[in-house]
Amino acid sequence: MREESLRFLPKIPAQPIGYGEAQIILQYMQGNEVPVEWRGTLSNVIYRYGGELREASTIEVKIYNRLERKDTYNVIGIMKGEIEPDRYIALGNHRDSWALGSVDPTSGTATLLEITRVLGQMYKNGFRPRRSLMFCSWGAEEYGLVGSVEYVQEYVKVLGARMVSYLNVDVAVEGNHTVSINTSPMLYDVIVKAAKMVPSAYDPVGQTVYDKWMKVNRNNRTNEPNMIYGLGSASDYYAFDQLVGSSNVDITYSYNVVDHGNISSYPLYHTSYEVFSMMKKFMDPHFTAHRTIGQLWGVLALLLSETSVLPFNVTRYTTALMQAMNSLKPKDPAVLDPLRNAINDFGTATQDFVARLKSLDFENPYDIRAYNDQLLQLERAFQNPLGQGGDYTDLKHVVYAPAKINVYAADGFPSLSDAIISDDSREIANQIAIATYFVRGALSTLKEFNNFFS
Repeated sequence: MREESLRFLPKIPAQPIGYGEAQIILQYMQGNEVPVEWRGTLSNVIYRYGGELREASTIEVKIYNRLERKDTYNVIGIMKGEIEPDRYIALGNHRDSWALGSVDPTSGTATLLEITRVLGQMYKNGFRPRRSLMFCSWGAEEYGLVGSVEYVQEYVKVLGARMVSYLNVDVAVEGNHTVSINTSPMLYDVIVKAAKMVPSAYDPVGQTVYDKWMKVNRNNRTNEPNMIYGLGSASDYYAFDQLVGSSNVDITYSYNVVDHGNISSYPLYHTSYEVFSMMKKFMDPHFTAHRTIGQLWGVLALLLSETSVLPFNVTRYTTALMQAMNSLKPKDPAVLDPLRNAINDFGTATQDFVARLKSLDFENPYDIRAYNDQLLQLERAFQNPLGQGGDYTDLKHVVYAPAKINVYAADGFPSLSDAIISDDSREIANQIAIATYFVRGALSTLKEFNNFFS
């Protein structure tokens, strides 16, 4: 590998260690004691800042990494749509793992393969989807989303014009409690509809995914199941969210967070203990949760493919925009008034747009196509071609993207959030103007074709 390529690689080696090794190292660390909230619970350890080891001790780390160039492959299959072949619903999962990966990603890989088998059999029996279905098995996700990002970058013009939704399942099963979903606001209602059609895993006969969801993870204010709006950069939905501008979702069957101390991930994440026997013995003994996710994933894909008018609810975005804005805490809340006014106008536009559906001629395919095109344009209207500037030009979604303080998860109005944290009044005003501009631009996509400028 050429020397100029090496400058992009990290210079500090990182090596995971166990509690036993950590305890010994911590016992040797010197320096002042850390604050109480920084201290762990290992026995016989005084938690210190470090800097030097007592008794002039040293730590030897032996590194056996090999620097090699390797090929990686994406495997893409397309089931051509019969009526709208140029509109795609994609189902995706990455294939590579840190170790054996029985959870991440193989639980999702196995589920994707089962969906393709079932739909393939349906195709042999005469089924033809209305819109095209894509099946994407990505390579090199763990190396920085390489497979999916390179694919999207190469075909971004095609995908930007044709992609309806990308449905991601990275980890299909990390527990056997209930579903956990991150999504675009517009997909909320169709996800709920799909959840009402699929049996819940490890629950009494007749109980659906929706029933269990409402029982254990309900929004008491709205009396609806909780979903997280916005997708970050943690999996292959990233490129579709930030470069394509489609409406996307990430689905997993998860554990009971409350019973497990609000841990952020399953404890064996990315370790050598992610093996088949662990999945079968502890997480999903009867693979019922795998089946549930496969059914939910497949039903959602078919609802998006087969419904003549795309099942997107634009009014959900009004609530989402207001929630994202209300999460911002500038010193003077009045500075957000231009954005607040734009969101209120956006809400009016969404109501008018939904009202037009009542007079839509469902026998006229051109009217349906035109209405659907407006639905597709809405999410794309939140794409800022300049991104967040600097090294963040790929973060194009104005409403939901990683902020600079957390490049992993999605934040609401991330550039504005960063500006408020920096307490730069000029930058705050600039980002409010940008956010307001894109919200007003988005609402114009929902207006009548001869009256979009009013």
